[in-house]
Amino acid sequence: SEARALTNFAGNAVATVVVGTWTGEFDRERAAEVLAGRAPFDESTLLDDDRPEPEAEREVVRV
Repeated sequence: SEARALTNFAGNAVATVVVGTWTGEFDRERAAEVLAGRAPFDESTLLDDDRPEPEAEREVVRV
């Protein structure tokens, strides 16, 4: 039902903030700026993968 989905969404949002605060990853100032509409939300900031992009796979040609 819609109520169940809304409750699940709210619970996930709260859990995200709690775990983010607990691990030191939650930026309160940035969250306040985004929620107030003063800073745009950018999904690319969600990526925490610092590894370099893999090189394109090379095609092996056998003759």
